[in-house]
Amino acid sequence: MAEDLRTLEAETEYAASIRVAEHMSANVQCVPATATLHQATRLLVQHGISCLVVVEDDHPAGIVSERDVVREVARDPHGWAERPVRDAMTHPLHVTDTGATVAQAIGELARHRIRRLPVLTTEGRLAGIVTQTDLLRVAHRRLAAYAVDLERVVSARTAELRDLERRRDDLVDLTVHDIKNSLCVVESALDSMEQDPVGAIAVLPLLRRANLRIGNLVGTLLDVNRLENGSLPLRLQDVSWSVLCEPVLAEAGLMAQPKGVALNRSGESQAVLRCDPNLVERILLNLLDNAIAVAPDESVVDIHAERQAEASFLVRVGNRGRVIPADVLPTLFRKYRQGGEQLSLKRFGGWGLGLTFCRLAVERHGGTIRARSPYVDGEGAAFEFTLPADPR
Repeated sequence: MAEDLRTLEAETEYAASIRVAEHMSANVQCVPATATLHQATRLLVQHGISCLVVVEDDHPAGIVSERDVVREVARDPHGWAERPVRDAMTHPLHVTDTGATVAQAIGELARHRIRRLPVLTTEGRLAGIVTQTDLLRVAHRRLAAYAVDLERVVSARTAELRDLERRRDDLVDLTVHDIKNSLCVVESALDSMEQDPVGAIAVLPLLRRANLRIGNLVGTLLDVNRLENGSLPLRLQDVSWSVLCEPVLAEAGLMAQPKGVALNRSGESQAVLRCDPNLVERILLNLLDNAIAVAPDESVVDIHAERQAEASFLVRVGNRGRVIPADVLPTLFRKYRQGGEQLSLKRFGGWGLGLTFCRLAVERHGGTIRARSPYVDGEGAAFEFTLPADPR
């Protein structure tokens, strides 16, 4: 879209710079100022034109047109033919030059309320003549082409905005659906506690998970917008990977308990990385949340970390759930998706906005994130992100 607008701007600038010399008539018929109106009239008829440039001392001095002749005939029906052209011509003569633009020439015509402009060279010689019809025809062609291009750009932009609005509505609907689901879990847990106060302790993990999901969803919605517009600051610190990930793993362990999912941590633990700890913790928690949600009961979710080339740091979170189809993988990190894409994501777990947050937060560090599926033994999926040694 931006490229289309730049093209239109260039076209507009080009139209404004069109030179009169490109559209003037170079075949100019002249008549001496001392010639008679009868002679001038014969030249007009002979060449089928409406005006003549009057020349005196080899320089343009005025213009005599059909209207000028008719005016003289009306004033002196019997003696007009022998009157000199000098007496009937329009003067002083308004001219333009070969370097003038069409816009400038149109301005001259409007300013002096005339219909024609002789065109002179830089040496003052007569090079041609241009009429208001010539100039308006050129301007009309350019404006018509510009209007067509502008309509195309506006139509494309309108369609894009409508599509964006529809996708945003899909996202809102899906978000509301997820919040309602979590509230239903809370309501069910409260009913269970009311019926069996003694066994209330058993439903506390469900309440914590539902509360965490709602909090994460609301916070992610806010931070996605802040990351997109650049208003979320990056607070960099040097932090040990173990110090950063252990609280997140403890929180994720509570999520995993109801399903009997084990968290398998591997790789480096004492590596120090430079990052925004809060953002990286939330990236990891989002990935673990999604992995646990789609992991089969009694299965394993892997968390692997390692230092790579050029001191970058890679983190991988893998599950053994369903395989994500290849056509769905490219859409996982988008904020807005087509309805069909949303349904695909729901089938394969996760509500998607958390992955958008992960992408934006990783990119805010100058890093990259990707998904691959299958993960191990032809099943599951893995999400891995890489942070540079020195985020900017």
